[in-house]
Amino acid sequence: MVLILAAFIVVLASFVRAVSGFGYSLVATPLLMLVIEPKSVVVMNVILGSLTSVLILVPMRRHIDIRRAALMGLSSIPGIPLGAYLLSRLDPSAIKLTIAILVIPFSVLLLLGHSHQFRRDSLGCVIAGFLSGILTASTSLGGPPVVIFLLNQGLVTERFVATLAVHFLFTTIISVSSFVSLGMVTSDLLIKVAILVPPLGLGSYLGIKVLPRINATLFRRIASSVVSATALVIIITVVVGH
Repeated sequence: MVLILAAFIVVLASFVRAVSGFGYSLVATPLLMLVIEPKSVVVMNVILGSLTSVLILVPMRRHIDIRRAALMGLSSIPGIPLGAYLLSRLDPSAIKLTIAILVIPFSVLLLLGHSHQFRRDSLGCVIAGFLSGILTASTSLGGPPVVIFLLNQGLVTERFVATLAVHFLFTTIISVSSFVSLGMVTSDLLIKVAILVPPLGLGSYLGIKVLPRINATLFRRIASSVVSATALVIIITVVVGH
C-alpha cells in the first residue's frame, strides 16, 4: 500500500517537473515523508530527480546556459558533502521541519510572483549554487535557491528549464556519491527506487504531452499552493507528535 501511494506521488511530482521545469522534490519530498522514513525519502528523491533531469535534457540540451550552469555546478561542490553530513546526523523530525520551513516561503514567493534581478550575476550564481548543494544533499530540495535566482534573471522558458536540468543532474550525481560513501544507499532503498522508475517515466511523459496546452505560470501557482498546504500538515504532525 505504501509503494502504491508513493507511485502516485512520483507520477504527480514528475508531471509537475515536466510542465514547469522544476518542482519534483518540492512536490515529492513533503508528500513521500507522510508514508516513508524521511532520510530514505531524501536519498530516493535525489536519485529519482537525476533521472528526471536526463529526460528533460535529451530534447532541450541546445538551450543550456553553459556559463551559469558551470558557475552554479562548481559552487555547489563544497555544499554537497556538508549537506550529506547534516542528513546523516539530523533527527528525522528535524528534517521534516526543515523541509516544511523551506517549502512554505518558496511557495509563497512563487504565488506572489516576486522578481528582483541580481546585478552581479556571477556572484548570484555562486551563492545560489552553494546553497543548492547544501539543500540537495540534506533535504533533496536544492531547487529554491537556483530557481529563484534564474527566475529573477529573466531567462526565457527553454533556457531556464535546460539550465536547471543540467545543474540538478550535476548536484544529484555528486550527492549520490556522498550518500554512498556514508553508507546511506542500501539494497532495500534501491529496490524502492527501481519500483518507482516506471511511475516517474509516466509522469514525465504525461507532462511533456500536456505542456503545450497548459499555462505553466498558473500551474506552478496551483502546485505551490498544494505543497504549502502539505508543508503545514507536516509541521502540525511533528508538533502534535511531540
